[in-house]
Parts: sequence; structure tokens; C-alpha cells
Amino acid sequence: MIPQTLEEVVSDILNQFFQNKGIGATATSRNTLLKIILESAEIPEPESTTALILDEVSRLKTTSCKKIKILAKQKNTFDVAWCRAFDIKSQAEPIITEPELETENHSSNRISNDEFQQALEESTKTAKNAYQKTFNYYKEIEAILNNLNLDLDKSVFHLLKQKDANNFDFAQVLKKIAGEIESHASEGLQELKKSLEAKRQHLADFTVVLFGRTKAGKSTIREALTRGDGSTIGTGSQRTTRDVREYKWKGLRLIDTPGIEAYQGDEDKQKAVEIVHESDIVIFLTSDDSVQPGEFNAMAWLQEIKKYFFVILNIKYDIDNPKRLERFIKNPEKIFDSQRLDEHKRHIRNYIHHSLGMEEVAIICIHAYAAFLSNQPQYSNVANKLWELSRIEEIYSLIVSEIYARGKQRRWNTFFDAIIYFLDVIIKMLERHKESLVSQADFMQDKRSEIEGVFQESVKNGKIKIQRSCKNSFSRIKQWIPNFVDEYLGKDIAQSEYQKRMNKEKQKIETAMENLFEEIVQELVAALKEFQRQYQYDMGTIKLESTDFGNYQQWQTGKIMKWVGVGLSTTSAVAFGIGAFAAANFWNPVGWIAGVTSIVVGIVSWFFGEQDKKLWQKAKQEAKENLWKSLDQSEQETCKNYQKLLDTNIAVRAKTEVLEQVDIYIKGILIIVDDIKKAISQLEKIKKEMKRESDYTGVRDRLPNPRNFKGNSSVIADELL
Repeated sequence: MIPQTLEEVVSDILNQFFQNKGIGATATSRNTLLKIILESAEIPEPESTTALILDEVSRLKTTSCKKIKILAKQKNTFDVAWCRAFDIKSQAEPIITEPELETENHSSNRISNDEFQQALEESTKTAKNAYQKTFNYYKEIEAILNNLNLDLDKSVFHLLKQKDANNFDFAQVLKKIAGEIESHASEGLQELKKSLEAKRQHLADFTVVLFGRTKAGKSTIREALTRGDGSTIGTGSQRTTRDVREYKWKGLRLIDTPGIEAYQGDEDKQKAVEIVHESDIVIFLTSDDSVQPGEFNAMAWLQEIKKYFFVILNIKYDIDNPKRLERFIKNPEKIFDSQRLDEHKRHIRNYIHHSLGMEEVAIICIHAYAAFLSNQPQYSNVANKLWELSRIEEIYSLIVSEIYARGKQRRWNTFFDAIIYFLDVIIKMLERHKESLVSQADFMQDKRSEIEGVFQESVKNGKIKIQRSCKNSFSRIKQWIPNFVDEYLGKDIAQSEYQKRMNKEKQKIETAMENLFEEIVQELVAALKEFQRQYQYDMGTIKLESTDFGNYQQWQTGKIMKWVGVGLSTTSAVAFGIGAFAAANFWNPVGWIAGVTSIVVGIVSWFFGEQDKKLWQKAKQEAKENLWKSLDQSEQETCKNYQKLLDTNIAVRAKTEVLEQVDIYIKGILIIVDDIKKAISQLEKIKKEMKRESDYTGVRDRLPNPRNFKGNSSVIADELL
């Protein structure tokens, strides 16, 4: 079998590795240069991708290849999206305790103080540029949200001009929805402005934040680094957010924060957000006694806001006792037990890889207390040894190397990532409002047909009751007709007596119908109130399709959670307002009847006409039958008139006015939805533009070490920095 060439081996390994990511790899070599071309539908993130490739190539332990060049391009294009070149030998070197990194002008890897200071100065220039750019973006965002507020006000004002709009619950609900959106948008803008202002005040400071749980050793590390006397080292008790401490350290701004456990309420978490958003680098401190779930949640939050961090694993071995101190100095390898510490590292890296999707994070093991003791006068005889054994210089080495390699990038990201993160949150808040409103409009549209059903059922049952009441009333009249004919047939007073009796019957019918209509209306009102109660219950239990909050961890502030959690609180409180409507004045059935003449017809005027009298005198039975027949016709006409009255006032008038209000409300909701959609589209455009500017890839002036210094953001072009 013919052995594979180096190019074939590398191509096979990388193609297997990147198979699930849709990336194809082709390797070629010339002299000592190994060239790898990556081709995919979407351009891969350069830093993590190059780190993985370098790691895989280093495993081959090839001696024929001294340099590696990695290029990425999209499929079906010829343009190179990004290109990175590395010296393979330099990548195999471990992190050392001095600030070292390959530079263009030096054969040595050591970074001089002048180079470091220059890197800080360049980072400051980048920060000033980034501030100005992000402030301009802030003004654009502010204009969009202010215009949204104006659009909402105009939309609600127009809808409230509709007939009788202010007499219904809908008016207040629409005002409440618009007001809630305006309030959240304004609140978000204020916090964004406050965050930018805080960063503006420290444009000249490269900010490093110490972050971690209580008793992990943050204050001890800070005291060691700043050579303090230990007066600020806690006793292990929980500090509050008021205990944020700020120091200057070797040209850096160092912030020592309270333990994670201190951030309990919304106000505390908001303070944590403000501090961390100001940072350019976060030192995440944990200890070798155990890594708590809350620490992983905090790491998830840092990754969520795209904040670069590395992990310090502080060894808590007690060296206050002279014998234990002597043992530590003589046998530090036992304290820095690689097998035990590697298990901690694997635990952290497994979580970071599987839960956060991060390929790598730098983890440094130190003994913070040993470093602190090295600065105390009583330990002067072993000071140098304690400082060396503590390995605390690795922290400074890592920070210096990171600033030298990516200082400008970190400062840039501090501004850009914060704005992009805010845009993510505010867009999700608006999306949540939109989803809630659309769901409510759809739900109300479905319920609209049920309202029609309530009215149809009321009219149907009402007509049956009218028919039954008319039948009963006229049956009562028919019962006394035979005796009346027998008694008054042929008498001159017959017609006047008949008229008198029929007037009384007419009054009875009208009174009965008034009572019946009152009953029908009350039953309709009760049915509408029951519908409203059921509607409120259904609206309260309606499940909106969940917005993707998978990346939003519990370290998010209470205000943000309030923003993105909006919608159902307003929705569940919304009812059709039928209860108030059902009590309106026009639901007065007596008024309906009083406004119409001749509802009860034909029962008074039947006797007029000579022919009828003769017939009456000629044959009593024939007269009785004719009267009954006439009363049947009168009953039908009277029943028809009352049913028509019911149709006019309930099936048409009342139903129309109720449904008109429902339609106005649905229309109002959808107009607000359109206003929100417009704002979301504009914000998404800014977000896309900011990401394009932030993710722009180009040539950089210094060579990073992607294996040791893992970042979340892409490289930006020098001309932008």
C-alpha cells in the first residue's frame, strides 16, 4: 500500500473533523510551507478554526513543515475571506511565566515594556474610535425607538377617535400596550446611554475585572498583584455590590468585584452587568475545592455577552503553618498535582465545550496566597521563592500577551459587543410584544364568531319565547270570546265593551312583552358576561410560541427579563369589554317598545263593519269562529312585530356595535404590530451593519497565538482600529 503524503493525511484529518460543520479542507505543501484551503457555504470564525487546525497539525509531529498558511473562502467564489499564517514551531511552545509572544521585529519572543506600553496606547486609540462609532449607532437606535414611540402614539390616537372608543375597555388596553412598549424602550435607551458614558470616562484605561464566587481568592490575587498589605482580604463573608473596588495596576485598571453570591436581586445583577460590560478582559476565578453550578452559569453569561475571559484555578492549600509552608517550598509539585488539577480542568472544559459551544478557554493554576505572602515583610527570606512557586506571573503573562496580540480587538469589542447585545435584547423584547399582540389578535378573531353565536342563540331563544308568550296571551283572550258573544250578541254596547276588554288585553300583552324582553336582555347580558369570563380565562392560559431565549441565562438582569417576558401580562388582563357594554343605556327594552307603535295589532278594531254585526246576529257560532280566526291572524302579526323588534335591537344593533368594537381593537392591535415590525426591521439593519463592521476580517499587525489565547470575536481591519 502506498503511504499517504502529508497533504493527504492533513486533508483526511481535517475533512473528518469538519464534516459536521460543512467545511471542506484541501492541503498542499511547498518546501517547508503547508497550505490549507477551507471551503464552506458560510465563512468559519477564524480564531477558533485556526486554533483547531494548528492543534491537529501539531499532533502529527512533522519535521518537514515549518510554516502553515490557512485560507478560508465561500463555495463557488474565488475571493479569500480571511488568511492566517503561523510558525508551527512557535505553536508547540507552552505558555511560560514571562509575557512572551512572537513579534515581527524581534527574534526573541519576549514582549518588552515599551512594546506593551505601545500596545496599550494603540488600544486607547481604538477605544476612542470605537466609542465615537458606537455613540453614532446609539443615536440611530435612539431615533428609531423615539420614532416607534411617536408611531404608537399616533396609531392609538387615531383609533381612539373612532365612535364611542373611549366608552370601552379597549381604549385603555391599547394605551397600556403602547405605554408599556414605550416605557421599556426608553428604559433600555437610558441604560445603554449610561453604559456608554461609563466607558467614555475610561477610554484611556484597559480594564480587567476579577470575577468569581466568594472565598475563591479574588481579593487575595488582587492584593498579590498590587502588592497590598492584605487589609482588604475578606474573611470569607459575603460582600455586597457596594464593595466593588478599583485599582491601578501596571498601566491597567483592575476591578475587584464581590462574589457571585452577592448578586441576588435585580439591582445587584444590574450592577454586575454594568461592571462586566465595562471590562475588556475578565479573569474568572474559581478554586480547586470545587466548581459550583453558579460559576458555570456565570461563565455562560460571560459567553452570552461575548466577553473574553480566562479561568484562574486557585489552589487553596493552607501554608500559614510553618511546616506546611516548608513542605510547599520543598515539594510544590505535590500541591500542583497535575493529575488532580487536570481533572478540574477537564470538568471546566467539558462544560464549556458541551454547554457553551466554546472549543477552548485558557486555564491557569496558581497559589494566590503564596504570592500574597511573598510581599509581606515577615516572609522576605523566601519572598522570591514564594512568588515563583505561586505561578501568579502567568496571569500577567497571559494578560500582556492578550493585550499585545488582541488589545485593540478587545477594546473594540467592549463597545461594539455591548451595543449588539443591547440590540439583541431590545429586538427580542419587541418581538415578544409583537408575538403577544398577533396571538391576541388571532385569538380575538376566532372568538369573534363565538360572539356572533351568543347573539344568534339569544335571538333564536328570544323568538321562541315571544311566540310562546303571544300564544298564551291570545289563548287567554279566546277563552272568554264564547261567553262574550253569548252575552253581548245583538246589544248596542257590544262593540264598546269589546273595545274596553281588548284595550286591557293589549296592555297585558305589552306588559308581558316588556317583561319578556327584559328577561331576554338579562339572559343575553349574562351569556356575554360568561363569555367574557371564559375569554379572560382562555386568554390567560394561551401559550405563545416561545421566543428563543436559549442564550439568555439567569445572570441576565431583572430589567431585561422583564422586557423579554412581556406580553401575556397585558393580554391576560384584556377582555372584550362586553360587561361594561352590556350595561349601556340603549339596552333598555322598554325604550325599544315605547319607540314603536302598533306592535299589538288587530285585536281592537275587529267589530267595525255592518256585515260583521249581521253575521254576529245571524249565527253566534259563526261569529265566534270568525273572531277566533281574526285573533289568530292578530297573534301572528303581533308575534312577527315583536320578533322583528328583537332582530332590530339585538341581532343587528347590539351585535353590530359589540363586534365593531372588537374589530376596532383587532385593527388597533395589528396597526401596533406593523409599527413594531417597522422598528424591528430598522434595528436589525443596524445590528447587521455593526456585525459586518465588527466581524470584518483583514490583515492585522501582530501575530496572535490562537492555541493559547482563545477569543469569541473575529479580527477587525486595521483601518477600522
